[in-house]
Amino acid sequence: MPPLVLVVPCFNEAARLDGARFIEAVDRYPWLQLLFVNDGSTDNTEQVLRALQDQRATRIACLHLARNGGKAEAVRQGLLQVQVSTHEDGLCGFWDADLSAPLTELVALRETLERRPDVQWVWGIRLRALGRQVTRRPLRHYLGRLFATCSSIVLGIDSYDTQCGAKLFRNSALLRTVLAEPFRSRWIFDVELLTRAQGVLAFTKQTTLEQAVYEQPLGHWEHRAGSKVRSADFVNALRELLVIRNARAHWHRACD
Repeated sequence: MPPLVLVVPCFNEAARLDGARFIEAVDRYPWLQLLFVNDGSTDNTEQVLRALQDQRATRIACLHLARNGGKAEAVRQGLLQVQVSTHEDGLCGFWDADLSAPLTELVALRETLERRPDVQWVWGIRLRALGRQVTRRPLRHYLGRLFATCSSIVLGIDSYDTQCGAKLFRNSALLRTVLAEPFRSRWIFDVELLTRAQGVLAFTKQTTLEQAVYEQPLGHWEHRAGSKVRSADFVNALRELLVIRNARAHWHRACD
């Protein structure tokens, strides 16, 4: 398997970024490289990231954005940079900086891409079940289930958990195409990724979204204090579902 370049978006993470765990991961996994994207932070995030880069200069890189554009654009800019520097058969992904999903979960997700050449994207999901250590606040869990239902109704995409920040991709034409334009949604760009991919795959008629994207339950996930997402953002997410639905026709025309 080729190396995996993982994009980690950061906005004002200086106080809670656990640099030691990232260093431990690149030391443990020789196939792992990290690209931190500093999304216009106003605290000491830039200094913290530069210190991490100095410790493992060949394995850790940083991209510093002058303005805060939101997680969606930070992830997009990071993945675009990875595509420039990575071979077409390479692997990439993005991961939440708070490490709610520990980096040990990378192994199982990466193995799925190795075992399943038909799968383009493998996304971690937070499935609460016996034998899995997944702890979420009850309100967040139930809002997540409600959002998944609304997403299915509005967009016709049956995804269990679009918002989990643990996702891997093949650096393929599909990913390059869906990243070509900035996201129209700020909060639920993950859903927009799926919607764009659905349009591309329908146009190329090579495979279906259900065959190209694999949702894989994580073994460990734990809610971290300090999250910038609030329960009130659920309303914004519902509003953006309509934005994505209205933009879908534009995206299908762009494929033509």
